[in-house]
Parts: sequence; structure tokens; C-alpha cells
Amino acid sequence: MSSQTFLQLFQICTIVIGFLGVAVTLRGHRRQMHAQMYIEFSARFYNMLRTLPAQIWAEQTAEGEAIPPRHEELTKSCLQSFHIIADLYHLHRGGFIAADLWRPWQHAIRRAMHRPVLQREWLAIEHIFDHDPELRHYIRGLMADKTFRTNR
Repeated sequence: MSSQTFLQLFQICTIVIGFLGVAVTLRGHRRQMHAQMYIEFSARFYNMLRTLPAQIWAEQTAEGEAIPPRHEELTKSCLQSFHIIADLYHLHRGGFIAADLWRPWQHAIRRAMHRPVLQREWLAIEHIFDHDPELRHYIRGLMADKTFRTNR
């Protein structure tokens, strides 16, 4: 093998190793971005949950017990949660949230959208999302999902 051939082989190996290094770096960066996104949206959810009354998360109200009445602060908090859901939904649809991160969020969103207060608030302010019929259809589908209620 001549020195010229050896040099060319060495250059090809260097290029391949360089491409592998870039690929590993990009994969690591993507995973880091997914982790940061998960942390950020989890923090947003946590902050939003602090503004909502605990009754919202009750499976069912006790017999004769009414759900909290509509008021401005409750509607604002619910609207904030719907915007967070919309952000997550569009990031997932755009391929920015991996399926393994999306599954637990979707399960939590589905569970939340079966709560009477959130359903009432969604139906009252759904028109705000007229610009996004796909999201409206998605949330309506979650609310109508009967298998979720029976397969828990």
C-alpha cells in the first residue's frame, strides 16, 4: 500500500469519525432539549395547578355537592391550562416532543378533560380557539373518550 493510498484511507476514516461525532452530539442535544422542554412544561403545569381549586381534580362530586361556580379567576386559570395543552399538542404534532414524552402528558390531559369543571369551562370558552379547529377537535375527542373512563 502506497503512502498516498494510506493517506486517503486515513482521511476517509477521519471524516467518518467526524460525522459520527456530529451525529452523537446532535442526538445528545435533541435529548437534552426534550428534557428541558419536559421540565419547562411540567413547571408551567405545576404553577397553573396551584391557581386551580382542588375540587377540580375530584373524580366526581359527592351527591348533592355542586361543582365550583364559574368566576373570573377560575376561567383565567382554566384558559391558561388550555393554552398549555395547546402548546404541548402543537409541539407534539410538529415533531418537537417525542412519543415517549407525549404519552404521559396526553394521559394527564385526557384525565383532566374528564373533570366536570374543566369540561364546563372548555365548553364556555372554546370559541377563543376558533382559529385552531384541529385543537378543538382533539380536546372534544378527549372529552368524549368513553374508553378512558371504563379502562382505568
